[in-house]
Amino acid sequence: MEATLATAQPRDTGIDAVASATRRLVDAITRAGGAIDADADRIVADLDVLTARIDAHAPDLPERIATMWRQPGPGRFDPAGGTENPLSPPVSLWVEPDGSLRGEVTLGLAFQGPPGHIHGGTSAMLMDHALGIANARAGYAAVTVGLDISFRAAIPIGSTITILARHDGRDGRDGRKVRSSGELRVGDLTCVTATGTFVLMNDPSTREKFRRLPREQA
Repeated sequence: MEATLATAQPRDTGIDAVASATRRLVDAITRAGGAIDADADRIVADLDVLTARIDAHAPDLPERIATMWRQPGPGRFDPAGGTENPLSPPVSLWVEPDGSLRGEVTLGLAFQGPPGHIHGGTSAMLMDHALGIANARAGYAAVTVGLDISFRAAIPIGSTITILARHDGRDGRDGRKVRSSGELRVGDLTCVTATGTFVLMNDPSTREKFRRLPREQA
């Protein structure tokens, strides 16, 4: 049986391709560091031309936000796994036979925290993202209100990170709240564990909070 993809399907064309190329650019800049100083003025001029070309296509912010949320399926613009977001690591999550999620990702120097290792905030973002999708796959669209995370071992830059996440079922329900848990592994080593608490989006107070945001930004 073919595995089910729980996150957005990557595409080789359009905005997905542009976002992927931009990730390669960020990686190249991060790896080069001060070695590009002598050529920096020309690089900046080239990038400014390209930025202006892209910006000419951009609508205003409220319109763009509305367009993003009219798209079907998982968020393609998410900063933790969106195929359209150049800031996002290329994370894909697949549904396991027991309903849990599994994925893999390899992160470069742009995500470094301690020397040679992944920033803890990046690990927390990956966990938050995966736990939220685990809830959604179980039928609970919810937003994070709490994330309890434990850093057990540092994750080396360039290593293959396995992401595991699961909705905690009936034991995870508490009124309008749901819970999920997961971990990040490198090989057989568990590097990060996390449990999350989420509030259902269909809760009236939650819906009203997010309904106000577009008006306040306009």
